Amino acid sequence: MSQDNNNSESKSGSPKYWMSLEQWRQDEDFQKTAEREFLSSPLVVDDASSGEGGWARREFLKLMGASMALTSFGCVRRPATKIVPYVKRPVDAVEGIANHYASSFTDGSETFGVVVTTREGRPIHATGNALSPINGKGMSARAHAHLLALYDPGRATAPIRNLLNESKTSRDTVSTMYERADEEIATQLKKGKVAILTGSIVSPSLAKISNEFASKLGAKTYKWEPLSHENYVRGQEISYGSRVAPRLALDKAQMVVAVNNDFLGTFLQPTQQTRLFSKTRNPGQNMSELVVFESLLSLTGANADTRYQIRPSHSVVVLMGLLHELLINKKVSRFAGDSAVTSVVAEFDKAEESLRLEHGTLSKVASHLWQNKGQSLVLGGSDLASQVAANLLNTVLGNDGVTIDYGRSPNMGFQGSSEDLAALIKAINAGEVKTLIIHGVNPGYSAPAKSGFLDALKKVEMSVYTGSRNDETGQFCDYVLPDHHSMEGWGDVEGQRGVFTVQQPTIEPLHATRGYGDTLIALGAAAGLSGFSDYGSFHEVVKSYFEGKLGRNWVTTLQEGVVDTVGAKRNASDSARSFKNSALSVLKKKDVPTADLELILYPTIGLKDGSLANVTWLQEFPDPVTKICWDNYLCVSPKVAEEKHLQEGQIVKLTVGDVTVSAPVHIQPGQNDHTLGLALGYGQTAAGVVANGVGINAYQLAEFNKDETRYSGLSATLVATKSVAQLANTQGHNTMMGRQIIIEATLEQYKKNPEANIHRHKLISSWDNLKYENHKWGMSIDLSKCTGCSACIIACQSENNIPVVGKKYVLQGRIMQWIRLDRYYVGDVSNPDVVHMPVLCQHCDNAPCETVCPVQATMHSTEGLNEMIYNRCVGTRYCA
Repeated sequence: MSQDNNNSESKSGSPKYWMSLEQWRQDEDFQKTAEREFLSSPLVVDDASSGEGGWARREFLKLMGASMALTSFGCVRRPATKIVPYVKRPVDAVEGIANHYASSFTDGSETFGVVVTTREGRPIHATGNALSPINGKGMSARAHAHLLALYDPGRATAPIRNLLNESKTSRDTVSTMYERADEEIATQLKKGKVAILTGSIVSPSLAKISNEFASKLGAKTYKWEPLSHENYVRGQEISYGSRVAPRLALDKAQMVVAVNNDFLGTFLQPTQQTRLFSKTRNPGQNMSELVVFESLLSLTGANADTRYQIRPSHSVVVLMGLLHELLINKKVSRFAGDSAVTSVVAEFDKAEESLRLEHGTLSKVASHLWQNKGQSLVLGGSDLASQVAANLLNTVLGNDGVTIDYGRSPNMGFQGSSEDLAALIKAINAGEVKTLIIHGVNPGYSAPAKSGFLDALKKVEMSVYTGSRNDETGQFCDYVLPDHHSMEGWGDVEGQRGVFTVQQPTIEPLHATRGYGDTLIALGAAAGLSGFSDYGSFHEVVKSYFEGKLGRNWVTTLQEGVVDTVGAKRNASDSARSFKNSALSVLKKKDVPTADLELILYPTIGLKDGSLANVTWLQEFPDPVTKICWDNYLCVSPKVAEEKHLQEGQIVKLTVGDVTVSAPVHIQPGQNDHTLGLALGYGQTAAGVVANGVGINAYQLAEFNKDETRYSGLSATLVATKSVAQLANTQGHNTMMGRQIIIEATLEQYKKNPEANIHRHKLISSWDNLKYENHKWGMSIDLSKCTGCSACIIACQSENNIPVVGKKYVLQGRIMQWIRLDRYYVGDVSNPDVVHMPVLCQHCDNAPCETVCPVQATMHSTEGLNEMIYNRCVGTRYCA
């Protein structure tokens, strides 16, 4: 869709392109705001010392220390195994000259090969490693922001001993020494009945040490993490017989159907998946098609060519309806003659009717899928039934082994399960666990309230936590042995089978922390476990793995950072697996009454599971869909808001089962009318001064049993209160009237004219345009491939060390990020299309400081760059 002017009106009188409901309705307040150039005036002085809606001055200056640590102080903490003095300075140790180190970062089970930039011995920026077949040069917003987590003032600075009473209801926290802690913990380990709880371990070296440690202690290992996509893995096991998290080969898919699956935002490896998906989005005859059925408007839905709204509980109905079209109505595929399959599929003959879709919708989608058999991909929702249905559909379409990579290079993470957490809690309650070691997860915060984890934890004789801080889990443990940040310690990662990345430290630990691998080695040696005293350090274990197991030169490994043993085989295909008929029992139609309102607890692209919630960059990161930061909120559809007389920001009481929470409302266009959405990752109480008290903890609303943790399709009710909160929305206070902003065209229009619907307005300037005779620097953005993920916002913030301003000043329109990624809605409020438009800084092309500097300290180069001559600057601050 396209038009001449983004402010032209539709037949309803509303603008065709709009950013908010206020603009769509053309509210009087919006009209007044749009007429002003700035949302707030810098001449209006308020009480800057007040912390209401933001931070007090003292807190702000304290938090600025994290950013100041990046640039303001020199650092001599360069990691070194051997220290050798030199008389002549080496070429790589020049002040002001950056060095680059290949390393890796793991975010839950999503993995990244990175290149870390350091100056004067401190990391200041990270980018993707082009040699990594997983993420290439790309990184997520969280991967960029994890740099600032290194300087997080909320990190534990030394080992902690929590002095707890018998009921573990009161505590006195004291610092201790590693030697003393190791000795006391080792004494306890010798008593037996040891359990270890971790998240997914994707480090081969750490897996070796951990398995050996558990084996020699006779300990039981449990794996759990809050966002493990456990039903994706369980669905594979039920359907095909083996637990695996297949890689999505989206570069081979000419058609993708996603059913409540945000594969571009938060599912599996979204950075890799976005990169592969973008390869098929070149306008032309072979441009791929994306069809999305979903309940909440997600990043994937915002990029869909066609999008349909469904209830959360209807994910499996969509998939079975597509199977019904293929096997019963069209009678294609060999499965059409399999009575065991068709008898189950036949039960969904009224799928389209129950979904309230226009007649022929499923037939059309099914026909397109069959036309692209062997080069399509179907993705199911978070429930087990829809995962099994998606597996059957991919098998019918011949996608298994082609676009579903289960054997060549599948994901190695996503190992956690609710089954393991339930088994651990049961073992503790049965008195089978005397000592518990917890690493890499924070179940005190993210385990559902119904799991009873914290009650069980208090029954353990001794608990040891190796988190980064004394958080919701750590404060109930006897010992907290703080772990390194990934830029402080050695490690390795096998994110996908055959893809190994090294993790090398780029700075000596800022605090008295210790890597988990070294902690296991130290505890093993102190407990007298054979062989552990011979390890020396975890660095030696990692080095021996690359040199011995992989046969790679260590220096070359450090230089390149990646060892890819798969190579060209990644582009091949595997034979299709045999779908097990026993899995069909999961798909049998069940007459389950549906609630009027169903709740989805979803991870955001910024905070995700909440593990980096104390990073200010991520708290001020605008959600790519809602554009709100510094809060979570209950998303409701415009129809629900109208029926229940709700306004933006109004506080409602949300009840799921016997748990009730209060949350502000956000009215979200394009949301299903029977769906509510609440983001995970907020509401922490012991993460640090930034995260504490921001939003509400949605994990407590999740349903938990021994098989799964349910985050979707939860029966919910809401009751409005009279209170109203302000939501910090970064979009809507910078409207420009009368100029084209959105550049958009259909594929057919583009084929006829690549410049279709581009209408440039005349720029009036007091100066003649500059002429560039040779080169001119610039950056182009392919809007057909930009998904609006907004990782560029944090990348720019990291590279330029841009400060945050806090919620109070975001509300005043004072956000300082140099890149905006505007989201525009197109069409009707109930189900609009979405267009993303990056808005870049003009620091080079049209920098205002160049025309006002009285001493020409800042100039425009002959190649179009904004340059600074520092010794000319006299500090007039006209540029400010």
